[in-house]
Amino acid sequence: MEAPEDQDQPVFILLGKVWTEENTPPIAVHILLKAADDDSAIREALNALSEDGYAEASFDQIGTLVDQPDEEPHASAYQGAMEGEVAIVAYDEMPEGSDASPSRNRLIDDEEEINPFDVLADWGKEK
Repeated sequence: MEAPEDQDQPVFILLGKVWTEENTPPIAVHILLKAADDDSAIREALNALSEDGYAEASFDQIGTLVDQPDEEPHASAYQGAMEGEVAIVAYDEMPEGSDASPSRNRLIDDEEEINPFDVLADWGKEK
């Protein structure tokens, strides 16, 4: 059961790419989760990706959802997020038009003290 303070938290969606190991093709992901703020959403997403065996991640966008999506797999992922899960929707191939070469960031170890926004340090910079 959700804690009362969790009920007012928005559902964040993070769009990005992940790698299982160095020099492998990227995998596009959409991550849905409830969090208090952007900082917490990024931290929780990185922890979940690490637990699922991903070695590197790069986020392109972050936002909040105001309504439950109608189509799968996002409708189920939204429901999971509402129940307190970190829902990871991984795609077999990168969507057309995606840049597969942005800087990649090693996932954060739980023991490592780091600002989660450091993983987005190069975000938005043109190469």
